[in-house]
Amino acid sequence: MSLGTKVRQYREAKSWSQDDLAFRLDVTQSTISNIESDKSIPNSMLLSRIAKELGIDMNQLFEEKFTNYNQIEKIEGGINLVNGTVNMQSPELIESILKNQEQITKLIELQGKLIENLLKK
Repeated sequence: MSLGTKVRQYREAKSWSQDDLAFRLDVTQSTISNIESDKSIPNSMLLSRIAKELGIDMNQLFEEKFTNYNQIEKIEGGINLVNGTVNMQSPELIESILKNQEQITKLIELQGKLIENLLKK
């Protein structure tokens, strides 16, 4: 499944229009349309912002299957997804994974800012 298709699916899972997402990202509706139709690929900074607005980890946009992770619920011994259960041995492991994903997202945002600053010079 393409990146654009996944952006569209996550956007639609929130019942947002392209205009809604564009407004939240301070871009044009045509930018969102081009991304969703795979006519353009967002840079890492915009990709990070898209994921943040959609409430997902950026890596989810590159996974093979679509899962609406906005509906994650912690249960004893695992994470209950709307469409299944992922068995994890400890809640501490889950927390560690989530913290690592947050740190990766922050690093990518910083990388985008650094690239922007370098391009301005």
